[in-house]
Amino acid sequence: MKWSELPREARAYIIYHALVAPVLFSWYIIPYSLLESGYSVLQVGVIYTAVSLLSLPLTFIVGRVYTYRNLKAGLMIIDVLGSVSIFLFAAAIWMNSPLLVAASLLIDKLSGPLYPLYPAYERAVYPEDRMKEALIWHMIVPEASLAVVLPVMGYLFGVTFVSLECVMWGLAGLGIYELVLVAYLWLALKPVTLSEESEEKEDGGFIEDVKSVALALKGKLKLYFLSSMLYLLAWSFLPSFVTVNFIVEEYGGTLFHVSLFESAISLASIASMKLCEHIPESRAFQALMGSALSVTATTLLISLRPSFPILVLLAFAVRMGDATWFLFNRNWFFKLISKEEAALVSSAVSTLRSGFSLLLPALTGLLANFDPKLPYMVGFILFLSTIPFYLAAWREQKEKALKS
Repeated sequence: MKWSELPREARAYIIYHALVAPVLFSWYIIPYSLLESGYSVLQVGVIYTAVSLLSLPLTFIVGRVYTYRNLKAGLMIIDVLGSVSIFLFAAAIWMNSPLLVAASLLIDKLSGPLYPLYPAYERAVYPEDRMKEALIWHMIVPEASLAVVLPVMGYLFGVTFVSLECVMWGLAGLGIYELVLVAYLWLALKPVTLSEESEEKEDGGFIEDVKSVALALKGKLKLYFLSSMLYLLAWSFLPSFVTVNFIVEEYGGTLFHVSLFESAISLASIASMKLCEHIPESRAFQALMGSALSVTATTLLISLRPSFPILVLLAFAVRMGDATWFLFNRNWFFKLISKEEAALVSSAVSTLRSGFSLLLPALTGLLANFDPKLPYMVGFILFLSTIPFYLAAWREQKEKALKS
């Protein structure tokens, strides 16, 4: 599929994800600044866990609400909250205030329940009959932006302007930029409402929605849910603060080293999508198994603490597998649900994953406090455990093909 063949609203949405690239660097600036300010990795993990507690009940409710409301408004709220969070963290550096650090992370976490609106919007605006090709563009364009932006920002804040005061002003600039993205969303994105029915379509509608999601998770979504849960839980042991701590503690690195690591990941995403173009959808589950095994093996190698150049190459290899997994896993999900179910089911899955991983930031911080390599070893075990579920889904696919 050529770029021009995508619907206009799909192109506008993908461009938004490319424009958001500079803001994503705050995911690494914030934990790096905390560690440089004297917080231990265990304290950072506890802070991340504490703010997670408050956002958990909101996720499913948000998904249900935005089944009947304009998704674009929800996407705009994400960036407004992100901007406020960044401003608060800049103020926390200026005032050396732990309270403002917690407030910043809490505001950022409050946008988490809205994140399932992203796949819901994608399900609505990407062409259903060419979903895989649209998802390839969804990966290539933003990752190309990240591959350019991250090294530049890493060099600026890891080599040239390294003081916490410079980081503070850099964060303030990112906060302003994220508000500009809100204006872009308002002007460029098509309004999308998944269901035209009233939210209060019947008494007990909320309970009915919960039941329908529960039935889907036990039925058509069972293998998808279990495999995705294990895979994403594995990544929950490797959040941004663990990556930053690993590079700082094991390699004496700066934000520039972190940006090189992440740039390798973005380049790998682009390379992976070029490879995925040649993998037919009939081979989706083999691709999922292969990508999970690739991530499993390279995660184990990272835990052995190779030299930094080898680490960057391993980051490339990990993302090659992970990007392939994302493409075929998201395409599998979209084939299992209707457009109307997208926000509700995405939010339910996200709520359950958040519930299972609620204490993981603190646990991960504890593991990393003992040894920065330990979270990678736990991730290795969880990645490996997904393979039986992909085998079962592959067998189901073959059985259906034989019956038809």
